Amino acid sequence: MDYALCEAAQHNMEGITRAVTFYDINCQYNKHLRVRVDRSRFLEMVPELTIIPGIGLWHVHGHQDSCYVRYASNFIEGIGRIDGEIMETLWARLNLISPAARGMSSPHRKECLDYQMNDSNFCKMIRMKRTLCRKFKQAKNGIAESEKAFQRLDEAAPSRFKDRMVSQINNPAAMDVYEINIKKAPSKKEIELRLLEEGNAQNAAPARRSVATWISMGLAIEEAQIALLIEVRRIGRRSTETQRLDIARQRDRLQGQIDGFTQSALTHLGEGFDADDDPDDLTLDILDDLDDDPADFSETSDTWTNSPELTVIPLPSNLGVDRCRRCMAEDLIPLEMSLREGQANDALHNLRIHLCNKAILFRTTVRQAKSQALKTRAWSQVTSVQQAVSLHASIYTKTRKQMMQLEPGQDQIQKYKPLLREQLKISTAVGDPNARGQRNESLAWFWSVEVDLGGSDHSWNEEFYRVHWLRAKSLRDRWKEELLVVESEMDWTCNFFLRKAAQWIERMGESSANRLRGHACYSGRQSRMYLLLAQDAQAAFQDLKRIQIDDSDE
Repeated sequence: MDYALCEAAQHNMEGITRAVTFYDINCQYNKHLRVRVDRSRFLEMVPELTIIPGIGLWHVHGHQDSCYVRYASNFIEGIGRIDGEIMETLWARLNLISPAARGMSSPHRKECLDYQMNDSNFCKMIRMKRTLCRKFKQAKNGIAESEKAFQRLDEAAPSRFKDRMVSQINNPAAMDVYEINIKKAPSKKEIELRLLEEGNAQNAAPARRSVATWISMGLAIEEAQIALLIEVRRIGRRSTETQRLDIARQRDRLQGQIDGFTQSALTHLGEGFDADDDPDDLTLDILDDLDDDPADFSETSDTWTNSPELTVIPLPSNLGVDRCRRCMAEDLIPLEMSLREGQANDALHNLRIHLCNKAILFRTTVRQAKSQALKTRAWSQVTSVQQAVSLHASIYTKTRKQMMQLEPGQDQIQKYKPLLREQLKISTAVGDPNARGQRNESLAWFWSVEVDLGGSDHSWNEEFYRVHWLRAKSLRDRWKEELLVVESEMDWTCNFFLRKAAQWIERMGESSANRLRGHACYSGRQSRMYLLLAQDAQAAFQDLKRIQIDDSDE
């Protein structure tokens, strides 16, 4: 890989000091690239060449969250609107011949693949005019739409955020300005990791060594139960066959997880527990801010008493403190309490994120929609965010209920308060900054649970506006760059066709001089083909630009 990159960086690179590379694992590969090149006797790269690493959009979403803002093509200056994927875009072409190529020998398969890719490249060349015209129109529309979206955010964003200039430097960490920079409370994963490290340091017994992971699996099962229960109640009894099949598959998968968890409980709790001691413990209150609209959650749903989403799993909070003491599992109570706190922190953090997203959707999308189509699309986005709000609110409510079963301390009771339905309403200060009645409004308690807001003049809403403003600006800039790239590609395409036509004319002259009539005829036909492609492309590009200019004048 290093050799291929160094050789490519030396080919036709005169005057180029900046290059963008896309690789599936560029976040790790590019870290010590210069060190490897300097240490090798066979590798050489121009010191003045700046390599900007990127990850294709198809792969970057499988990385850490920080990789998206650091390496996604959406935030790299000067590259326009590209996805960064090369080989993956050719899979569809190769799928056409893959059944026939399976039974071929290696030379036959190689020849078949070469023929298929040569045909693909030829089709791309003769369709370049149509592709560039389509990309030109997309770039024009993208600039118009992104400019409007950025202007809406720019008018509503605080002035101090607009004064912060985003500097593009070689350090990828500078791109973190596109991510939310609010420190959140310890998550469930962090607490589980700490408990596992403490257990290994204290040389815990084998039966207690993996108890933190076991409890964490139980909490994940409860979250899956809540999500499935909400989905079942949402679709009601009048569901389609596809919906019923999806629910059945989720129940089957959930039941398998519950069976495995219950089997593992024998190791940590012994045989003196009853998994179904209190089947009413999982009765769930669906919390949302839709004012009890019956259309959102049907009262009649296809759920029975022994459904997997209603099964009570053998966690210490379900067994009770007294029964844990009788089972000699009293040491599991503080472990579950710590993990419950992490689960509550995660639920509140996700709740804050989705409520802020909902507020920004109302401010920038719903209230700005002028047509019925735009309003329908805007409200579908709000509904999607609202379902996430309802899910995380229900998870927190269930988590707090289980924490109360573990005899929490007074500090924990004061910290994790009951979540009320009216607290899930978004702030009108974002949805409608000029609305009346905001003088005495204040944020609910969960907006400040161990959250570093960066000072008295900083808030969640301002942080989200900062991120959305920067991302909207980045989108607008990428579309403007895309238009410049497409216009350059139009010129390059015409120049390529004309150059190929001149080359084939020269070959026709050489063949005629050598009395090779067949070669001369073929060269003439190729020259004519490229000349027609150039004329057709020039005419189409000029007409397209002329139409765009006329539309802008009107």
